[in-house]
Amino acid sequence: MKFQLRDSGLYSYGSEQWHWLGGWLEVVARTRLTGKKHGHGVLLQWKNFDNAMLREVVYARDLHGENARQIKELFVDTGYPLKPGNAAWSQILQYLLEAMAKAPPATTVDRTGWHGKIFATSGWTAGQAGEPHYYVGQLSTDHILSEKGSLQDWQAHVGRLCAGNFLAVFSVGVALAAPLLQPADLENGAFHFAGHSGCGKTTLLQIATSVCGAQTFMRSWISTSNGLAAVSAVHNDMLLALDEIGLAKPEDVDVATYQILNGTSKLRAQKTGDLAPQTHWRTLGLSSGEIWLSEIFQQLGKPVRAGQKTRLVEIPVFGKYGAFDDLHGLPSSQELVDTLKKHTKKYYGALFREWIERLTDDIDELPIYIQRETKKLLDTWVTPHMASQVIRVLKRFALVAIALCLACRNYLLPWTETSSVQAVERVIAAWLQRRGHVFDAEEHSILIRLRDAVERWNHKFSKFERGHYGRMLGFRREVSGERQWLVRRETFLKDLGLPSRYRADIEPLFQRGFLETNEQNRGTLKVTLPDRSERFFAVWPDRVRTYWQSVPNGDTLSQFPTFPSDNPEVVEDE
Repeated sequence: MKFQLRDSGLYSYGSEQWHWLGGWLEVVARTRLTGKKHGHGVLLQWKNFDNAMLREVVYARDLHGENARQIKELFVDTGYPLKPGNAAWSQILQYLLEAMAKAPPATTVDRTGWHGKIFATSGWTAGQAGEPHYYVGQLSTDHILSEKGSLQDWQAHVGRLCAGNFLAVFSVGVALAAPLLQPADLENGAFHFAGHSGCGKTTLLQIATSVCGAQTFMRSWISTSNGLAAVSAVHNDMLLALDEIGLAKPEDVDVATYQILNGTSKLRAQKTGDLAPQTHWRTLGLSSGEIWLSEIFQQLGKPVRAGQKTRLVEIPVFGKYGAFDDLHGLPSSQELVDTLKKHTKKYYGALFREWIERLTDDIDELPIYIQRETKKLLDTWVTPHMASQVIRVLKRFALVAIALCLACRNYLLPWTETSSVQAVERVIAAWLQRRGHVFDAEEHSILIRLRDAVERWNHKFSKFERGHYGRMLGFRREVSGERQWLVRRETFLKDLGLPSRYRADIEPLFQRGFLETNEQNRGTLKVTLPDRSERFFAVWPDRVRTYWQSVPNGDTLSQFPTFPSDNPEVVEDE
């Protein structure tokens, strides 16, 4: 059968004349998912009664059999002029299948973010590849990215007010850094702003959100862990902004801090019993709330795990005026907040598109550039006593600084690279000051407990030569000219607050040479006394004291600028 597409619509030839079948309908490309083994279909575009152009990917499997009815319903629902009767629709299906075989190939993607050198969203794609890329479900999917105003509008009305405000600059940097996770080969993570009501937390999230789209781009913590996982998948390779953590159920926060930031959905079974496909995502989060993780987990009756603290990095809100330091000539902090709220509703989204365009221009060089710049920053920030958990978080901070500097270098932000790095360093200083140390969390806990115990235990030991310790804590003796304390097992476990299964907890003490053992599984030292054998924990007290003397005061903050003291001024009504 012959078909002809005219301005007036689609026609078929029969009985020696052309018959109108429906409105203008074109097959743009023959499509399939990345990998070219599944998801074959066609990219269609058509005009409705109002002459509006619509575009959608339709799978080939739906062009056959009963599922073709769903395509017909899609056309009718969108206002496509269709000749009544099944005969016309059958001919349109034949036209689509024949045109599909002749159409040029294209790739379809079913999630946002990076697909090779292409960055895809539900509304647009950026980057160059061997063939065009199109997003599946353009009509059925809400476009979470949106634009209003130009880049210059955002710079003049939003970016200008962020300059000089460290937390605001940092918030913009988090939004820009999210698409860099993949080329940087970094794990998911999030930053959590915590502070009293009205200090400007929500405004910071609104600033970050304006980089990508309208205020609807910002989400709420009020959801189940499954709902938060679904939202995370939608924000793949983009910012995930979550407001008011205190309104979420503690158990959902517990699950979300691992599930969301691990980037993998739960394992589920299909009705057939087979394992359902898992959803994966990459995202960099920005969170806010009046409470800390420790307060949330206190409601669950358990401590915050170290992995959760490194995934969700808690930052106290600081500034001369709540979350801000520079009012830019406005009469009060409330005026600044109100102005930012108004402007982020009027100007948004253009910065993100421009940013992605710049990234895709040099996508091949981007991983090398990030690696080089990260090393430069870490060489400046890392000190000898910093543990792996802290360095992992500093890499995430470095990515934010790199994003800000790269955006400044491309004239996307109305401030300098120097002020960008300074803003990130101020935030790091606030995080480290609240954290209180640069050790791994579990390691720091046991080191502190042993340090305090050594001071309490001093002068409470009997000489080893006596053979008995009575009411004392154990024995003291010299081994190769060095003092050693043999602490009763029960006293050691009780004073250090250790569980009955303690071996993993005290491993950092052996790594630093603070304990001696001849029973590796127990961690104790079995000693033969005149009338018996007994197990002790053998402590080298001078090594413990020397170690803590070697940790300089201010080691956690010496390489970062200090930040202003807290100011309780209320700057907004959240």
